[in-house]
Amino acid sequence: MGSKLVPVLSDRETISLPADESELPTVPDSPFHRLVGLPRPELAATRELPAAERRLLTKRFVTTFQWAAVRPLLPFRLVVPAGVPTWQPRRCRSFYTWLPPDDVHCADHLEGLDDFDLILRLFDFSAWRPILAQRFSSQLGPPPFDPVSLGLAHLLACWRKWKWSELLTELHSQERGRGYCQRLGFDPDDLPCESTFRMALGGTEEVWICQCADSLALGLMTYGLIPTRSTFPGDSPERGVSLALDSQLVAARSRMRCRYQNARCFRPPQQRRCAAREKGKKGCACNTEACIDQCRYSTARDPEATYVFYSGSNQYATPPHRPASPKGGKNDKSKRSRRGKHHFGYKSKAFNVVDDRLFSYWPLSGPFASANRNDHLQTVPGFRDLRRRFPGLQIGEVLADAGEGKDGVLRYVHDELKALRTIALCHHTSDEDPLLCLRRGYDAQGIPLCPYGFYLAFNGHDYQRGDSKWVCRQRCRHRSAPDLIPPSPSEGVSAAQNRASTCPYRDPARPLGYLVVVGTALPDGDLRLARDLKVSSPTWKLRIGRLSYAESRNAQQTRRQLKRSPWYGQANSAKATFLGDLLACALNLARFVREATLAASLPVPDII
Repeated sequence: MGSKLVPVLSDRETISLPADESELPTVPDSPFHRLVGLPRPELAATRELPAAERRLLTKRFVTTFQWAAVRPLLPFRLVVPAGVPTWQPRRCRSFYTWLPPDDVHCADHLEGLDDFDLILRLFDFSAWRPILAQRFSSQLGPPPFDPVSLGLAHLLACWRKWKWSELLTELHSQERGRGYCQRLGFDPDDLPCESTFRMALGGTEEVWICQCADSLALGLMTYGLIPTRSTFPGDSPERGVSLALDSQLVAARSRMRCRYQNARCFRPPQQRRCAAREKGKKGCACNTEACIDQCRYSTARDPEATYVFYSGSNQYATPPHRPASPKGGKNDKSKRSRRGKHHFGYKSKAFNVVDDRLFSYWPLSGPFASANRNDHLQTVPGFRDLRRRFPGLQIGEVLADAGEGKDGVLRYVHDELKALRTIALCHHTSDEDPLLCLRRGYDAQGIPLCPYGFYLAFNGHDYQRGDSKWVCRQRCRHRSAPDLIPPSPSEGVSAAQNRASTCPYRDPARPLGYLVVVGTALPDGDLRLARDLKVSSPTWKLRIGRLSYAESRNAQQTRRQLKRSPWYGQANSAKATFLGDLLACALNLARFVREATLAASLPVPDII
C-alpha cells in the first residue's frame, strides 16, 4: 500500500475538502469472523486466569491479531450512522486523512508507540467528518478547522487527561507535536487556540459524540470484531449477543452547595419554593441580590446535577431471616452507621456486548441522566434507542444486577427482546416464609414446587416459545421428606409424605410427572423471581459471572478520570463519558494487536 501525500498548509492557507466518496466497508472474508472461543469446560476452568492469558489459549488469536496479519487489512473503516447529513465540500484550515503505518514493521516498533498512536494507524476516522460537521450552520465566515482534526484532538485530550492548555502545549512541542499534527491533519504553524478547542466541543451536541462512537462500533461489527451473535459456548448460531448492564455515578464538575437543588432553584424568585425549607432545613429565602438569577446555593454551571445517597446495595441491609436484636444490641440499626456514600452529579448507563471469544467487552453508550433517576427507569428507553442505533444487533441475553429486576424490565426483556433474563434476584421478606412459598408454588430462588413441597427439576428452556419447563420426575419416590415443610405442629413430615404417596403423577408410565411452565411470569403471575434458567445452577453461575464486564467498564471510566466529569454541565459530562466508551472500543483492538504480536515474536520452546 503506497503512502498518501498530505497537503502542507502554511500561512493560514486553506484547502477544499471534497465530499467523502469512500464506500462502506464490506469484508465478508474478514478473518475475525472465524474466531472461536474456548469450549464451556475450559471457559469455566480458566476463570481465575487474567484475560490476557486466556486470550492466548483461544484458537487463532495470535495468527489473527498479530501485526503481520492485521497490516494488510488497514485501515479499518468506520460507518456513518443512518440519518447523518452528507458532508458539504468546503475550504478548511486543516485536513485529516489516514496515513499508512510505514513506521511499524515488528513488535519492537509497536513498543515505541503508545495506544493512541496505534489507534491513529489502525483506524480511518474520515467517517466522522459529516457527523461532527453538523455544528456548521452555513458556508459563511472564515474557513474552519477540519471537524475530524478537532474531534481527534478532543479524543487525544481525553486519552491523556490533558487540559486544553496542555493539549496545545503538546501540539507545539518539538518532540511529539509534529507527529500528532501530521496524524491529526493540522498545520504545525497554524494550530487552534484553547478557545477554539473549547468552542468546538461546546458546539458539538452530545448525540453527535454518541454517533461517532456508534460509527466506530458499526465498523467493528462489519469486520466481525464486535460480535452480532452469541459467543457463549454451546449457544445456537442464531442466538443474539449477551449484554451486560450497569450504571455508574458520575460526579459533577461543580461542588455541591445544597443537596436539595432542583429545577425550581433556577426559576424566577417568585416561582421558587425552597426544597430545603420544606424538609425543615435552613434553606434559602432567595431575597438577596445574589439570588436574582438563581438561588445562590445552586450550581449554575451544573444545573441538572442532583444529590443521592448511594447505599451500594440493591438488597436489604439486614437479611430478613436474621432475628431482630433488642434496642442497643449488636444488630441495632440506630447504633450502626449507614453504609454508602454521598453523591452529587449524574448517572451513566452502558450496554456492554460480552465477547466470550476474546474475554472482553465492547461498551455501547446508553442513557445519561441526573443522579436521582433510578437505574431501571433508564433501561427500557435505553434498549429502544439501542435497537434504533444498531438495527443489525440481535440481543439474546441480558445480564444485570438486582436493581434491574423490576417488572417492567423483566417483561420487556422477555416479551420484546425475546432474550434470556440473567438478572440477579431482588429478594423480599416473604421469600423466607416456607408456608407462603408453598402456597404460591415456588421458593426464594424462583424454583417451582409441587403442591406437596418437593422441588421440581429444570427441564430446559424453549427459545422459540420463550418458556421453561419444570418437572417433578417423581422426586417423592426417592426422598423420605419434602424439601419445604411449613412450620406447623399439626403438619408433620409423615403427613406430607403420606399425601404425596397418593399424588396422581406417581404413575410409572409418566416418569416426568408433575409439570410447571414458566414463561413471562411464574404460575401465580409474579415476575420478580421469574427467570429463564435455574438460578444457582452451574450454567447460571457461568453466565451471570460475566456481569463483571459491566463493572470493568465502570472501572475503566474511573481510570480515565471520568468518574468526576472534566467539564461542566450535563451535556458536556455526557460527552466525556461517550468519549471514554469510544476509547474503550478502539483500545480493545490496539491491545489485541500488541498481545498477539508479542506472543508471535517469542521463541517457541524446544520440546524434548
